[in-house]
Amino acid sequence: MTKSSKKSSKINKKKRTTKTTSKGSKSKKAVKEENEEQFLDEVLLDIDEDIEHDRELRDADNLQVKYIDDQKIKIKDSDARKVVESVLDVETRTTLFNLRKRKVIDYMTGVISTGKEANVYHAYSPKGDELAVKIYRTSTNIFKGLQIYILGDPRFNRIKRDQRSFVYAWAKKEFKNLSRAMNAKVTVPKPIACLKDVVVMEFIGEKGLPHRIMKEQELIDPEAAYKEVLVNMRKLYTKANLVHADLSEYNIIYTPKVYFIDISQAVLVDHPYAEIFLYRDIKNITRYFYSQGVKVKDPDKLFEKLVGEPPSIQVKTF
Repeated sequence: MTKSSKKSSKINKKKRTTKTTSKGSKSKKAVKEENEEQFLDEVLLDIDEDIEHDRELRDADNLQVKYIDDQKIKIKDSDARKVVESVLDVETRTTLFNLRKRKVIDYMTGVISTGKEANVYHAYSPKGDELAVKIYRTSTNIFKGLQIYILGDPRFNRIKRDQRSFVYAWAKKEFKNLSRAMNAKVTVPKPIACLKDVVVMEFIGEKGLPHRIMKEQELIDPEAAYKEVLVNMRKLYTKANLVHADLSEYNIIYTPKVYFIDISQAVLVDHPYAEIFLYRDIKNITRYFYSQGVKVKDPDKLFEKLVGEPPSIQVKTF
């Protein structure tokens, strides 16, 4: 072997060794990435392909809420992947991966609803229970207008003022509010887990098909539904020490049993604006059920029955 060929052989051997070492140093990272990719493949099914093969998912998409509230947006099947990607950034994907490692989530099947604040996904637990996975957007500035609901809450006095920290606190607030309401026997989706910007709760529906909000369906017995809403409002205020602060026909699921949802903005009864929010909730409920032909209670008298005194001029005119 010539001197030059020996040198070439040594160089090639060094390259092969370097390549092997490089592979070895990346193996753990590669394994982690493969695990996350595998999870995402299972979690984020390609909706377009999935709909072709799964009639239930197609039906679920057809039943997606058309009008949640002024801040909600519509989605179409062809936009489903785009919707998923808009809320699932790298950190949120890692959070979902960690929830799977903790055996909270097994896999997700598709989008239930979308909004400016959060998307809600249908999922299954390792035991086969149906779940609703609410993922708050960390990239939107919509939360700047929601600070009034959290800055007066002593449970969150020490939160940082950056966007991501606020969103994490908001998700935690919903989980805590759901837990309080559940303990007070208010009919709400059962809270299961909360991690960063993800809240996992009971799915109100069957076989991937969500029950719709009250606004979107005809009430079987409007008077019974009205009474049930009032009972839940009383429990929420007197036992959970909470005011929903955004209660209306858009934030109640009707099965025909009623479930209070979107409870993240709910405030403690000693919040500076609690009575103002309570009176607004009462007015919203009164307006809706009056439109359904129900003989409703006077809002002022209902407020007085809950609080112990009539609403002040400030509360009524805020």
